[in-house]
Amino acid sequence: MLNYKQLYYFWHVARCGSVTQAAQQLHLTPQTISGQVAELELSLGVALFSRVGRRLVLTAAGRQAVEQAGAIFSLGAELEHTLRYASQELTMQVGIADSVPRTLAFELLAPAMSLATPVRLVCHEERAEQLFSELARHKLDMVLIDRPLPSDSGVRGYSHELGRSPLALFASPDLAARARSDFPASLAGLPLLIPGEKSATHDRLLDWYRQQGIHPHLVGQFDDSTLMKSFGKAGMGIFPAPLAMADEIARLYGVERITTLDDVTLSYYLVSAGRQLSHPGVQAVMESARERLLALEKSK
Repeated sequence: MLNYKQLYYFWHVARCGSVTQAAQQLHLTPQTISGQVAELELSLGVALFSRVGRRLVLTAAGRQAVEQAGAIFSLGAELEHTLRYASQELTMQVGIADSVPRTLAFELLAPAMSLATPVRLVCHEERAEQLFSELARHKLDMVLIDRPLPSDSGVRGYSHELGRSPLALFASPDLAARARSDFPASLAGLPLLIPGEKSATHDRLLDWYRQQGIHPHLVGQFDDSTLMKSFGKAGMGIFPAPLAMADEIARLYGVERITTLDDVTLSYYLVSAGRQLSHPGVQAVMESARERLLALEKSK
């Protein structure tokens, strides 16, 4: 029978690229790790690594074993979650990418707080790459982001679309009035505030400007969407945001919606480590998100 502890040690060595780094992560000696991997190879009757100088390189069997081991440990983590959450108060660890508006994140996550079993929500705000790394190590239950998990991220995960919302343009009252006059030609020369390059909105809005034959007058680019809106409130430029949050943005920042770009749609995703969503809070987010986004848009 397969020794799963030995497989776990092998998996860590393969991911770290060396016995020494794997030993540091697992708080074991390199000799222990090497011995356990050697025993695994002996029991399987195949070599999982070959040495090239001082480097360990996976064999064909080793590459196959890494892929299957990742699936095994992902399923194990799901089983652990399922059994643990069946009988105790839930903690829900959520990663929120910088590109997701915080008011929208609240709307999407709120259903998790309405379950019969109390949920303690712990939110982490980091760069997407860091959040995906934490998800792969099962330190997060989900990541909320505005684009699917990139295929080249090196992380095993699954993207679940929560819903979509058209993009809208906002500005201070005076600037909004100027923008509405002879729209969209009126946008030429008017200052534009835009999210950072890691946001899906960045490329889509610039593409829309190009399609209209308008060269955008960029005056600010922001990774922090709240800061972008604050500059917009001060009349520094037009800025984009999801239509679903139009009422909230108008109320909080005293700005007006110029128009809705119906052909520019933003999607939001829940990224999980496993294919199946075992955490009740994550399930609640997934089940309610589409209806909540539609309800917000219908109120406009």
